[in-house]
Amino acid sequence: MKGLSFSVVLACCTMILASCQADKKVIMNQQQLAQLTEQQIIQFNQQSCARQDRYEVLTSPSHALQLQLNQITQLLPKSINGKVLNYRVYLNTQPAAWASLNGCIRVTSGLLKTLNNNEVQAVIAHEIGHIALNHSINAFHAAKSAEIMSNGEIILLTPQSLSQRQELEADEFAIRLLKQSHIDPNGLITMMDKLNHHQKQTSYSHPDAIARKNILIEKIHSPSTD
Repeated sequence: MKGLSFSVVLACCTMILASCQADKKVIMNQQQLAQLTEQQIIQFNQQSCARQDRYEVLTSPSHALQLQLNQITQLLPKSINGKVLNYRVYLNTQPAAWASLNGCIRVTSGLLKTLNNNEVQAVIAHEIGHIALNHSINAFHAAKSAEIMSNGEIILLTPQSLSQRQELEADEFAIRLLKQSHIDPNGLITMMDKLNHHQKQTSYSHPDAIARKNILIEKIHSPSTD
């Protein structure tokens, strides 16, 4: 799945992807990936964001959808872990969202049209969780290899268990962030109900949808996440 490919549930960062069928070659092995510094991984993320921004159609700062996103993110953090968060919209009908470690957070016009504002806030809070919890760093260090596609995209072959655990960790972070921001965390549940209708196949990187939803319900109503 490229770039926005785990669009129908929630995107992790663009680096954490299942292997796909396009032409590719290995550029780093497991040992080399484990030795990468945090700054090198941030640079990979910066390159990934810049490449995707060139590939997709970004809305202008004055576009109605970008103004809508600005309004949606007003109560959400402007930075996390010292990284400025950059919220932008792609003109793409596929409902999707993703984040990269350097602070890029991207949503598609399809996502904004599929979900209400509260549900989009929930999606973005989840994406912020991936950045805050340094999931990209952990994924690089745990990956078996890194491959480059014919279009220049870098694909990490990460253990499925890691990818799925990171999704649940980002969910839990999102619950805390939404509550702290006085935003209804139930958007995490209702957005899953809506996006599951768009899902064409089971996502390699995401936990079982029913189990994930049940965990969300339990944690949202748990006093420990207040």
